[in-house]
Amino acid sequence: MSYGVWPQTIGSDAIRAAREALFQPIERAEGLPGSFYGEAFFELERSTLFPRSWSIVAVGAAIPNPGDILPLDFAGYPVLLVRGKDGEVKAFHNICRHRAIKLVHEPCEGAKRLRCPWHSWAYDLDGNLLATPELGGEKINRVEGFEKAGLGLKPIPVGRWLDYIFINLDGVAEPFESYIAPLDDALARFRFDGLRHGGRVDKYYEGNWKLAMEGGIEDYHLTFGHPQLGAQNFRNSTPFVHPPTFAGGIVDLTPADGSNDGQSDAADARLPELSRHDRQPMTEMLVFNVFPTGTVLISPDHVMLGLLMPEGASRTRLELHLYYEGDAATAAHLAAARSQVLQMWLDVVPQDFPFVEGTQATIMARDAAGIRTRFSPYWEVAVHEFQKMIIESVETKA
Repeated sequence: MSYGVWPQTIGSDAIRAAREALFQPIERAEGLPGSFYGEAFFELERSTLFPRSWSIVAVGAAIPNPGDILPLDFAGYPVLLVRGKDGEVKAFHNICRHRAIKLVHEPCEGAKRLRCPWHSWAYDLDGNLLATPELGGEKINRVEGFEKAGLGLKPIPVGRWLDYIFINLDGVAEPFESYIAPLDDALARFRFDGLRHGGRVDKYYEGNWKLAMEGGIEDYHLTFGHPQLGAQNFRNSTPFVHPPTFAGGIVDLTPADGSNDGQSDAADARLPELSRHDRQPMTEMLVFNVFPTGTVLISPDHVMLGLLMPEGASRTRLELHLYYEGDAATAAHLAAARSQVLQMWLDVVPQDFPFVEGTQATIMARDAAGIRTRFSPYWEVAVHEFQKMIIESVETKA
C-alpha cells in the first residue's frame, strides 16, 4: 500500500492474504492489517459478520419487567428489545411496517403496546399489528383486502446465556443451543443461577471495536498498563479457547508465596464467592470474549458481563454489568465492597483508552510502512484466535 492511499473496499484477495499471514503458528503469525480496523472492513463486517452471528446486544437487567422496551442501534441496524407479558425477551427490527420509520426512539417501562409516531399504527408486545387508524379515510380503520395478520413487526431470533441477550439478524445462524453449548460445557463447574445485577459502567472507546476487544482478553499488558491491580503476583495464563464461540484465558489466583488475597477477614465486609457445583473455593479468574461482541470476567467475588457495541469503524460503546452472588448485589452491609469493585472498573477502563486510541491512530501508517503486528506466544493466544474468527466470519461472502 502506498502512502496516502486507503482501500475503499476489502476484497477476497486481501482477506486471503490476511488469512495466509494469520493462520500460522502463533510465533510466526502476523496480525490483521491496519485496513481491517478501518471504514471499508467495518462495512464488510456490517454485511457479513454481524448479521449472521449470534451477537450480544444487551443484558436482561436492562429490561427487567414485562412491558419494558429497549431500542438500540447495533452496527447501524435498528433493533427493538421487548420484555413480554410472559417475561420472555423478544427482539424485532425497530421499523414500522407502514412507511418504515423507526418505531421507538427511547426506552420505556410498563408499555402495553407500541405506537408509530408518524401514522399511529399500533403493535402489541408480541409484534402483532393491532390498529391502522383511518387507513381507509376519516374514521375508517379497515379496508377490504388489507390483511393486518401478515404485517406484524419483523422478529429477530433471540438467545439467552446468563443475563446476556443475543440476536441473530439474518435468522440463519446455527441453533443458539449449538452455538453456546461449548461455553456451557467449559463452565459446567460454576453455578450462575444465583447471580444478581449490582452495578454498571458506561464508557466510549474512540477506536475500533476489535482493538478494544483484543486489549480486554490478554493479560500481557496488566502489569504495565494497570499497575494498581497487582497482577505481577499472578503472572500465569492458560488459554481458554473454543472457536467460533469464545477465546480468552484462565489465571491461577493462588499466590506464589502462599499469602491470602488481601481481602478483609471481616465477615460483614467480604463479598461471597461465586458458587461451584463441587463446592471448592475459587482459585481462578477467567477473562474471555464471547464472539463477537461480548467480554466476560469471572472472578471469585463477582462476574462482569461486558458489551463492546460498534458505533462505526472508530467508535465503540462499552457497557460493563456487574453481578454478585444472591443478596450480595443489594445488601446494605456490602455496599462498600461493591463500591470497591465498581471503582476498580472505573479506574481500569480509562487506562485502556490511550492504548486503543494510539493503535487506531496508526492503522493507515502501519500498512503504508509495511509493518505487521505480531503476537506473544504465551500471553496472546486468545487475541490470535479472535482475529482468526474475524477472518472466518467475513471471508465466505467477501
